[in-house]
Amino acid sequence: MLASFLATYALCASARADVAPAVLAAFLALAMTRRVEPFAWDAAMRRFVTLPLVGIAAALVGLALHTVPPLGAALFCAAMFVAVWLRNYGPRAAAIGTTIAMPLVAMLVVPVRVSEGRGPIFDVLLVLAAGAIAVVITSIAALFRGAEAREAAAAVPRVSTLKPSAPSRMALQLLLALIAAFAIGLIFVPAHWPWIVLSAYIVCAGARGRGDALYRGLLRFGGAIAGTLAASLVPHVALPNPIAGAAVIFAVLFAGMALRDRSYAYWAAATTLIFALLQAPQAQTGFELFAARLACIAIGALFGAAAAWFVFPIPTGDMIRLRLAEALRDFGEALVPGEGRAARIARFERAVDALDRAAKPVELHRLVTRGGDEEHPAVWIARGRAAFARGRDLFARDAAAPKHVAGAIGQARRAVGARAGIADALRRVHDAVDAAAGQAPGLAVERREPGDER
Repeated sequence: MLASFLATYALCASARADVAPAVLAAFLALAMTRRVEPFAWDAAMRRFVTLPLVGIAAALVGLALHTVPPLGAALFCAAMFVAVWLRNYGPRAAAIGTTIAMPLVAMLVVPVRVSEGRGPIFDVLLVLAAGAIAVVITSIAALFRGAEAREAAAAVPRVSTLKPSAPSRMALQLLLALIAAFAIGLIFVPAHWPWIVLSAYIVCAGARGRGDALYRGLLRFGGAIAGTLAASLVPHVALPNPIAGAAVIFAVLFAGMALRDRSYAYWAAATTLIFALLQAPQAQTGFELFAARLACIAIGALFGAAAAWFVFPIPTGDMIRLRLAEALRDFGEALVPGEGRAARIARFERAVDALDRAAKPVELHRLVTRGGDEEHPAVWIARGRAAFARGRDLFARDAAAPKHVAGAIGQARRAVGARAGIADALRRVHDAVDAAAGQAPGLAVERREPGDER
């Protein structure tokens, strides 16, 4: 991201043009590096053609947002709907959707402005150059992480049984949340509407079910308070030049990305601060500006959470069961020794990571409500983690699982599918794996094929 930004910034500065294409190049680089892939010439050439075109489209949407806001809002909402809906068609389509969404968000924050005296063709060429620079730099970076990427490519695609599908539901939720955010923002707070829209997008775009949307909304608001307070100090800090300002922005971005896994509140604080740093000087100052921004963030977060809660909602329990089913499936396959086991173990660890990311809202719910229900999703996650932790001892010894372990995993997967007795089935998986891990390394075990649920 930093290399893409600096290279495009230097190009814009030498041409005495607006530097917004440099922000676009950074966001395009982020979109491409979020999905780790091995380097391939065909993929690089495909991106070299398509990404600049996506960048131009995003720049036009950003220009419309600040010249004809209703038209820009309609284009923005339609594009975001398509970006999420594409997840229905597999990882490659989902990557295209991410590529569509990221520059649009960038243009929401820092729109591309028409260069004075140069004409629109010059601006189009700058955006094309920004996309090309991002493709070249991220392709070079991909050369240095091929092994990790090849393992990631072996992931088994998830299959949703929801009707309509989970991506379709999420696309519709985001569409309605953005429509509400634009309507309220453009009509009632035209000076601060981007804060409402961005908050609605952040809360709703990646929400994994009802509970996650509410949890993200709370963290978004809490982080926004910290980010807005920090932003209020920025006018009192003198930065020598735009490069120093860019360095501050990227330092904040790096800190937010590094701390995101600890708590989403850190990422919310970082994005809020970056957004404030990139905004033009406001007529309001002090407490008035602080209160206005917090109110807009709260409204946007409320729209995002409400859309996820009421529009074709994805029940949190169903989402946890899906993640648990995937982890159990990959766990059973990872216990089979032989060729390709390292890749199966890596796939299992990614499934566990996905389960962990989905766990925080239900764990908080159980803590707050002091729930004692054994079939609470937080109990399922805790027992699954315990079983998986003991299974790693078998991985370390490169041992296969005895027949009773495979049988316990199969029973647990059936319990998850039937929505009954999940906690007890997971306890039996833990007991079986614990007994197997405690056996002598030389004990005879049964070899199985990946996916065998016996």
